[in-house]
Amino acid sequence: MLAELTVRNLAVIEETRLVFGPGLNVITGETGAGKSLLVDALAFVLGGAADRGMMRRGADSMSVEAVFAVSEPRVREALAELGVEVDEEDGVAVLYREVHKEGRTVSRMNGRAVPVSTLRAVGGALVDVHGQGSHLSLLDPRFQMRVLDDFGVLGEQRNAVERAVAETRRVQGELDDADAAIRDAEQRRDLLAFQVDEIEAAAPVDGEEEALLRERNVLEHAESVRDACAAAYQALSEDDRNAADLAAEALDHLRRAPGAAEALDAQVEALESAVAQLGDVAREVRRLAESVESDPARLAEIEERVELLRRLKRRYGGSESAVLAFAEDARAQLERIETAGERREKLERALVEASGSAGALAAGLSEARRNAAGRLREAVAAELREVGLERASFDIAVERDEADDGLPAPDGNRYAFSPDGIDRVTFAARTNPGEESRPLAKVASGGETSRMMLALNSALQTASGAPSLVFDEIDAGIGSRAGEVVGRKLWTVGRRAQVLCVTHLPQIAVWADTHFRVGKAVQDGRTYSGAESLSDDERVGEVAGMLGSGASVAQAAREMLEHAARGKR
Repeated sequence: MLAELTVRNLAVIEETRLVFGPGLNVITGETGAGKSLLVDALAFVLGGAADRGMMRRGADSMSVEAVFAVSEPRVREALAELGVEVDEEDGVAVLYREVHKEGRTVSRMNGRAVPVSTLRAVGGALVDVHGQGSHLSLLDPRFQMRVLDDFGVLGEQRNAVERAVAETRRVQGELDDADAAIRDAEQRRDLLAFQVDEIEAAAPVDGEEEALLRERNVLEHAESVRDACAAAYQALSEDDRNAADLAAEALDHLRRAPGAAEALDAQVEALESAVAQLGDVAREVRRLAESVESDPARLAEIEERVELLRRLKRRYGGSESAVLAFAEDARAQLERIETAGERREKLERALVEASGSAGALAAGLSEARRNAAGRLREAVAAELREVGLERASFDIAVERDEADDGLPAPDGNRYAFSPDGIDRVTFAARTNPGEESRPLAKVASGGETSRMMLALNSALQTASGAPSLVFDEIDAGIGSRAGEVVGRKLWTVGRRAQVLCVTHLPQIAVWADTHFRVGKAVQDGRTYSGAESLSDDERVGEVAGMLGSGASVAQAAREMLEHAARGKR
């Protein structure tokens, strides 16, 4: 609730501070004392227009600070969605705004500078100002639907619709993605098939090019290789002093040396191995010399194969293994393309099922809303008569818009939808006979609108959304009998939400839980206005003054206060 309001340099108010309480807070005072200035001040700190013309003469700036005690979880959640965290211990939200003579404005939230749009959004969650059209949540069509659902106790149905719509949109999103993938895949199908065919036809083997290059090198130098092998074989085993014979001779000398078994074992073993290896090398060189032949056809075949492998690597990877991996991935993509149609058919069936379920649930919720709208319309009509608006009427339009891509309803049509269902809910009113009903947001503000909002709040039997409700000009054009009813209803609404009301009627003032009097005085040629909270005895005098003059007004005021006190029990 609004705990404190401090106003500085606003018109005739130099500085005043009001400490509000729960329930019904009433502000009274003589005409011109500045009662409605307090409502203007609240609207200003909640993000309303910054009018420098309202600044007190001679002042350099005008400021308003509003302190809110935030305890309800739903209000904390609403503020959290706006990025405002309220301390768990003190539970206080402080809004501050000032405007300077040169036009500069400063907005703060809990001591931190914020854009005025933030104050406006936060203020909308904390206060409804009835009668001025500012921060009035009941004028918002989105909130009107929630109010109607709360009145009809349709929360579970609405939640079911929200879940069904979310599932429908999820499946639709998957179907859209599948369609996009299919379109893309169709364009790539031929390319993928060509790539797979090309790689499969080539049938590369990992490490193949390296082996081919070695073979090519031999073929390109076949004669040189034969000559080298022949010469090497001759040196190893055919010359008179060949390597094999010399090694065998050296081995024989070592074996016959005295004490060789002890001193020359390692050398003997090494020479034995060398002799064997020389023999192996000689035989292998001889084989190569006999096998290597010039083969131009094979050389051309190798050149062609190497070029093919290199072309595949340029296109699909830097190695044979990379080319093979590319082919495997391309085959997998082709397989997915082949099965994409089946998956799309499944998604289409799932979408039909999900949208059908959502459409049925939304149609049921829509019907329940229409029934709730009829009951609320009747309840508000009764309340309007009690607050002196017999000629006014209140209506609720629950409408739908057909759409080709909407949810299917049991009536065979498709309707545009949102997480709230297929409805548009609009609260409308007519304040005078002969006029047409207009949305609440377009009904002229003033006393009649304030009383209409009071009637609506009373009929709803719930707070309108904001924890603090401000009613200004609510007593315009009504008499004492209607004033009694309005006062009682304001107090009743105050059981569920904090209510602030500026009034001239004593029949309303006597229902206050906290009563403020705004007065003004002239000092040194300047007018000063301020507000004070009244004690029980002071209330008698204030109510008596509102009744008029005469010897009996004090007794009448006392009786009115006692009557209201009994009505509160």
